[in-house]
Amino acid sequence: MELDEALAAIGEWGLYQTIIYWLITIPGTWFCVWPMMSVVFQAGIPETFYCQIPTGSTVNETIPVSEIDDNGDPVYETCVMYTNHTVSNATTSCTDGWYYEPDEYAETIVTEWDLVCDDAVLGQISQSVFMTGVMIGAFLAGYLSDRFGRKKVYLLAMWLESIFGILTAFTQSFITYVILRFLTGVMLQGVMVSNLILATEMFPPGKRLYAGFLNTISWGVGIMLLAPLAYLFPNWRSLQLAMHIPALLTFYYFWVIPESMRWLISKGRIQQAETILYRAAKFNKKHLPQDVLNPKVKGDDYTTKNENNNDGNKGAIDDVTIKENGHPVDQKDATHANGNLYDDTKKQLKEDEEQDEPHYTLCDLFSRPRLAFNTIVMCFAWFVTSLVYFGVSFNTANIGDGVYIAFFFNGFVEIPGNILALYASLRFGRRIPTSMFLAFAGLCCGCTVFIPAETANGTNLEPLQLTVYLLGKFAITGAFASFWSWAPELFPTLIRNFGFGLTNFFASLGGVVAPLTVYIAYSNLAVIMVSFGVLAIFTSAVVLLLPETKDHPMPHTIEEAEQIAKRKKKSKKSKELSSPVNTYDAKQNEINGVINPSFTIDRETQTNL
Repeated sequence: MELDEALAAIGEWGLYQTIIYWLITIPGTWFCVWPMMSVVFQAGIPETFYCQIPTGSTVNETIPVSEIDDNGDPVYETCVMYTNHTVSNATTSCTDGWYYEPDEYAETIVTEWDLVCDDAVLGQISQSVFMTGVMIGAFLAGYLSDRFGRKKVYLLAMWLESIFGILTAFTQSFITYVILRFLTGVMLQGVMVSNLILATEMFPPGKRLYAGFLNTISWGVGIMLLAPLAYLFPNWRSLQLAMHIPALLTFYYFWVIPESMRWLISKGRIQQAETILYRAAKFNKKHLPQDVLNPKVKGDDYTTKNENNNDGNKGAIDDVTIKENGHPVDQKDATHANGNLYDDTKKQLKEDEEQDEPHYTLCDLFSRPRLAFNTIVMCFAWFVTSLVYFGVSFNTANIGDGVYIAFFFNGFVEIPGNILALYASLRFGRRIPTSMFLAFAGLCCGCTVFIPAETANGTNLEPLQLTVYLLGKFAITGAFASFWSWAPELFPTLIRNFGFGLTNFFASLGGVVAPLTVYIAYSNLAVIMVSFGVLAIFTSAVVLLLPETKDHPMPHTIEEAEQIAKRKKKSKKSKELSSPVNTYDAKQNEINGVINPSFTIDRETQTNL
């Protein structure tokens, strides 16, 4: 019986799978999104600060006034002080550090290490270093999860991330802080990659779409929960501990969470995979035949003597009659003979693959004009989308006065954004919805800065400004989600790993650049938001040059990928009947994407997630 048949037999989404799924998904998303987005609070800059006033002096004697605000109160310079105000108005840089007026930020890395004025960029550079760790971790985690198993990488990465995060809370040096944040980023991506793979591989193809979709919902909920968590723990060190200590409470996962059955089968560890299947079946009160994953055992080729036996799988295994060509055979002999046949067939297939499979490189993505064009456009589009997504998220503190409320809704809008992206991609395809998401995001980002905080007669417009800003986040979330299904569909099976890995690298690069926009936005938000708007709108036009892939078989060869823009749309029925390529992809791939139920990623591709 095939694994997907066995999964269907025990209940495609049974109680066992539901419990294990959420045990994996909640820590795998919340414990990742919290450290990634916490920079909004941990690197927050107080609204009012100025040079530390020497003993015996007053603020007016020490700090120059830069302007008078609307209430008639003085606004002091933040980075200079008088050399000697009794002699002249000459100024110098702060000599004794800074004074920070208490506000919604109790203590941040900025106030602790004086990351202001000439050093203001360092706070955001630390986040770029963190995102670089995330980018590197994608390659390491994928390789290690394929080599040593999803469960091992998931648990080890989660616990190491927790340890590095806790150590970060006690560091006394900014350099040490940056190093530990980098290591946290590497481990975090290990959790993200292995969590998605481990959680979705429990389900047959028809349910993996929903498993991936719920993963994105959990991500959005995690963002929402970070706002009250940061409010309850305003000191950056206490917030650091609150984010990372809970991961250590998952120590019991070592005995509870099963290894991916698909990975075990790929490594020839059939009996271990069967043990997990029998455990799940017993929990779900279902029955499975003996040697359920033996290729000779079919879903309809076994009978049980007691259909109503509820004594777990023991009764089902003992009372099973295996049939071969319609005739019952001795179980012991069948197991021995079928096992040998399976091993021999697997060995022969592996030898044939090694002899016949041609070798491809990254350069093959640029070996044909149209394929090269699609690759370049997708890399650019995903870079911009990632830059705007993370840039909008990290700049939440620069919009309005209520950072906690704004950040909460920043996460909330991701839920409808993903839902709409799912519906639009299935109903209308990839090309037009993605373009519309980008155009709307660009329009919202550009309009945000042109909405004043209040009108001439004193009407407060900050809620309107925040609403438009959040609509931009909603739209860019939809675009980001769409690319996850669209990108792999453009590349042929033979080099899809390279194609998806390259485009995903540029998406990660956008995340590395995004924190630096916060530094610029602090002094000039308009430049950043208009830049986001222009880039998103331009990209919305560029992606229209890419071909539509909905209801088309995924290309297998480079030649098929080269012709992808010229082919006519086929009906879903004719595609299923006439495309051996699509059948090949469906059987070879192990994980469905978030948006497109036909979107699959090869096991090797997962190394690039």
